[in-house]
Amino acid sequence: MHNIDLFNQYRNLKPKRTFLIFILLTIFYNTSSAQKDPQLRDALSIITKASISGDVEGILSQTSFRLIESMGGIEQATKLTKEVYSSLTNYGIKFDSVINYVDMEISKIDGIAYCFIPQVLVMSMPEKDKIAITSANLLALKEGEPERWTFLNFNKMDQEKINLFLPEFNGKITLPKGLEKKTLVVGKEEVGKTVEQMMKLIDESVKKRD
Repeated sequence: MHNIDLFNQYRNLKPKRTFLIFILLTIFYNTSSAQKDPQLRDALSIITKASISGDVEGILSQTSFRLIESMGGIEQATKLTKEVYSSLTNYGIKFDSVINYVDMEISKIDGIAYCFIPQVLVMSMPEKDKIAITSANLLALKEGEPERWTFLNFNKMDQEKINLFLPEFNGKITLPKGLEKKTLVVGKEEVGKTVEQMMKLIDESVKKRD
């Protein structure tokens, strides 16, 4: 087992574009349907089906307007999302599944409902006998008119970016820390054990915050 930076392929991109693509990448996975809130579960299901089929319009329909605006609007967001899928294919990366830690409470600030969803991501690699496993943190937001759940990843956000995307939350909440932001590459026979260990670390982290 060894560590790699899965996304170093994007090192030649402009910093803002790299950040936004990372956010997109970490919400486009096969998600669990065990979320407690039915509307949130349905929203996760929609974005999952759209991402697996490459339905860019469907994906962006479930992406927070905050992220879309930061990407330059829907046309630019559509272009970048298509480029993400093309890049994944070129690099031989396939997202197989994600295990969501769904035992998280839904809270509300200034009329915005939110829920943190820690994730463990499992990805096929060009090397047929290797699997990449990493962690991410997803934020579900219920806002807008009409109110509905959309998604925003905050895995790579520092406090400045958090304030930019979520000024309503500034000084009112502490975003949960993710797992060590590295990607593990393991043999296929090690996947189950590695995922179990990472989910245990998430569980321990959540309980400490509580």
